[in-house]
Amino acid sequence: MAVSQLRQGDVIAKKYEIDSVLGQGPAGQTCTARALSTGKKVIVKALNFETDDLAPVQAMFEKVRAVKADTLPVLLDVGLHNRRPYVVQEYSEGESLRRLMDEYAGQRKAFTLQEAAAIVVKVLEAADAAHGAGLVHRHIKPTNVLIQSKAVGPGQGKVVRTIQLTGLGLAEMVPASVLPDAIAERGDNRYMAPELTSPNAGGGPQTDVYSAGVLLYELLTGQTPQGTYLSPSQIREDLPPGIDDIVDLALASNGEDRFPTARDMINAIQRSFQDDGPAESAISKRVILAIAGATLLLLMVIIAALMTNDPMAEAKRSDETIRAQIVKSNPLPDEATMRAKLAGHEDMAYVPAGTFIRGRLNAEPSKVVNATEPLASVGKTPAYYIDRLEWDNQKGSNPVVNVRQSQAEALCAAKGKRLCTADEWERACKGPEGRVYSYGDTYNAEKCGGDASSDANKDGLGDTPTGMLDTCVSGWGVYDMSGGTREWTSTQDGSQARFKVVKGGKTGDPERGSRCAYADSRNPDLTDRTLGFRCCADAEAPAAAPADGGAPADGSAAPAGGAAAPADGAAAPAAGAAPGAAPAPATTP
Repeated sequence: MAVSQLRQGDVIAKKYEIDSVLGQGPAGQTCTARALSTGKKVIVKALNFETDDLAPVQAMFEKVRAVKADTLPVLLDVGLHNRRPYVVQEYSEGESLRRLMDEYAGQRKAFTLQEAAAIVVKVLEAADAAHGAGLVHRHIKPTNVLIQSKAVGPGQGKVVRTIQLTGLGLAEMVPASVLPDAIAERGDNRYMAPELTSPNAGGGPQTDVYSAGVLLYELLTGQTPQGTYLSPSQIREDLPPGIDDIVDLALASNGEDRFPTARDMINAIQRSFQDDGPAESAISKRVILAIAGATLLLLMVIIAALMTNDPMAEAKRSDETIRAQIVKSNPLPDEATMRAKLAGHEDMAYVPAGTFIRGRLNAEPSKVVNATEPLASVGKTPAYYIDRLEWDNQKGSNPVVNVRQSQAEALCAAKGKRLCTADEWERACKGPEGRVYSYGDTYNAEKCGGDASSDANKDGLGDTPTGMLDTCVSGWGVYDMSGGTREWTSTQDGSQARFKVVKGGKTGDPERGSRCAYADSRNPDLTDRTLGFRCCADAEAPAAAPADGGAPADGSAAPAGGAAAPADGAAAPAAGAAPGAAPAPATTP
């Protein structure tokens, strides 16, 4: 049943006189008002339902009021007016983020990376404070972000913004039957995480992380991500590709595959601006260029003009030098030796002990570089075997996907194998020559099947069954490493304690993500239709462990033993099936 709407001049509970109606949202009306007892200006939120029982609303009001953060408004009062609950909060000057975004759009002006990051970090700080009190916002959106801008400095050339996140607790105050239809009608569900059916239905901290990811994407691109979205750096050339990683992780369809907490996303954003942080390589350098302005660019032009060496030529020379060293240090076994090594391992490729180029090459284009990838260095592996094809090792079949990492380990162990390490996977992909892609140094979508614009290729799946294209094979004879599915490895992500490194494939950007150096990380319990695996095996007996149980005497890492079956006892998946697949996320209203 519709509730009566407030108008200018109405008096609420004999306490507050409405000055103006700011807007109408799914939860209720937002108005400016004057407190009759003090004359102070306040904000009144009148909720969209009627009741005689204020207790549930009051309980949530008290819980929200107990959260103390500069990025959250101060709550002052709660009550009933004509059976309609209302909440009063402190007034602060400012405008909604939506209005600021519309203003920028009208001026054909884009938010800089620094502006967008500053806004999203403040929103995440508010969410983090709420999460610490056991609260989840569930409906972070531009109209719930209040911004006060102030020009400061010489000539008032610098803008300082104070940001607050409003609406915390409203989803719990309003009955479940009120919100979904109103939200669907307004299109506000664009900001809701896919696991939610309504703003007051479940969710956790990673639900708010998703909404913050949508905000970041929209601030940078002027649009919200829909379906298979383009990465921010594909839309704006002035953005460093490293920002894509932050957006991708925040917008993961599986909640457990996002940043675990709002603080983790804050840290990732802040690290991207550090000069000496772990993600310094590409993102920090390009951010500095983006925000320094014409003076820095002019200085760089002058310096470049004075230099006798072309930086790109230097990068290429560095790459050729390290490639030559790798090839010289790793003479290939003769044919007879290779045949002998492969006896009993006919479905696998043999990679002898030796060195390889670990990480991205110096001359790889900046548009495809991942900020967290190490720059080219010399890595080393013992001899090993690796499956020529993605599991289930049947040429011409579709690779098995929707498999958790523990299931992949168990399936490999059942065959006397194990999951590959990230180094083993990368070395097998690059081949003896140290290529950028398994087939060469220049991206070519047709090499691994299909056009880059095809829906299948955008998903990272490719559109050709495994092992069918001799153009999609590495120098070690391994198929589909720069095409097909992403693949689990046994390597733990250094920055995310629970996550495991995933290699190959990249949803929405195959040119970047199908490079051999590209690495992603995922929650090991994730099941996804673009995520499969292949197995490796030791080619030589592992070195005996020292008597004290420490590392081998040569300093190498102890190889992984046979993996146990999944703890939940899940059955092994059939070829081409979706083993242990999680139910599809609920459709957002």
